[in-house]
Amino acid sequence: MVQNVSRVVVRLQTAPLAVLDWLAFDANGAQCAHGVANSLAQPWPNTPQLELAIPAAWLTAHRIALPKVGEKQRQQLIAQALEDRVLGPLSDYQWLASPPQQGISQVWVLPLAKLAQLQTWASQHQLSFQRWIPEFALLPAGDCVAPAAQGLIARCADELIWLADETELLALPALQGLGVLSNTQLLAPDATTMSFYRGKKAGVSIQTLWKDWRWCVYLAGVCIALALLGMVLQWRTLAQRETALRQEIRQTFASLYPGVPIVDPILQWQSLQKQGAQTNSGDALELLYRAAGQLAGELSAESITVKAGKVSLILPAAQGNKLLSQLNAQGAKVQSNTLPDGRMNLELQP
Repeated sequence: MVQNVSRVVVRLQTAPLAVLDWLAFDANGAQCAHGVANSLAQPWPNTPQLELAIPAAWLTAHRIALPKVGEKQRQQLIAQALEDRVLGPLSDYQWLASPPQQGISQVWVLPLAKLAQLQTWASQHQLSFQRWIPEFALLPAGDCVAPAAQGLIARCADELIWLADETELLALPALQGLGVLSNTQLLAPDATTMSFYRGKKAGVSIQTLWKDWRWCVYLAGVCIALALLGMVLQWRTLAQRETALRQEIRQTFASLYPGVPIVDPILQWQSLQKQGAQTNSGDALELLYRAAGQLAGELSAESITVKAGKVSLILPAAQGNKLLSQLNAQGAKVQSNTLPDGRMNLELQP
């Protein structure tokens, strides 16, 4: 059993995605064990820190020279530089940039689809990694070539390169003459190595997001402006209609009640209507009283109705004719008509 293990780095093969091997390191960063995955659920020794080496075949490394600017501007400049170097929109990638050294930042770029694939795989196998680091971080300093989980990884003049096989190695004159290191010569990743696990969920700057969404923002702004314009126009139309309606009410009131000073035509009209209703009720009662005075002795009305200031009586024909003569003699306004059954209907008006 391996003792004094402080860190284990797990490397993955990509097709299919599975554990290829693991490297154990002691507290000083020296490699103390190396093993290949087998049928065991956890082939590596127990460790307080478990790290995942993202396959170099999935990563691209860029060295970007930048002027001395603030962090926000540095992120924007890196995003602008990456837009010319990656395939497709930058929003399809997550990128992490190390602190600049002598004006140069090391930038790692990983497709979001690959990142999601790693997250799914780790969740399915219930593995909890403290860091997700680039596989290139296992290389020692200086120019060298080492085996990767898939193909080879190399450092040449501070540039980090992934090679599919040794055939590509022979095609690069700068790397010829460099022997391939063994897995036991790989070193523990530095504590400052960038980790995609702790990084941003999407390596996209605000400027990149603005470029992707600016037309939606413009369209939303136009819709809001049109909605406000419609509300203003509707308010003006309603205000004009209200003014015209008030003017029409004043004109109507003046025509119905000439000579009456107009202050609030609506309240004045309501007041006058109440007064008119009371007056009409008095007229109707007076007419009914006068009619009752004419019904002497044997006269009896079959029906009396008071409506709209008028009194309507239904009498037998003989009695109706007698009452009609009496009312006409007093100068009352009376209208009479004979009903189909022979009775007489008298209508007294004020």
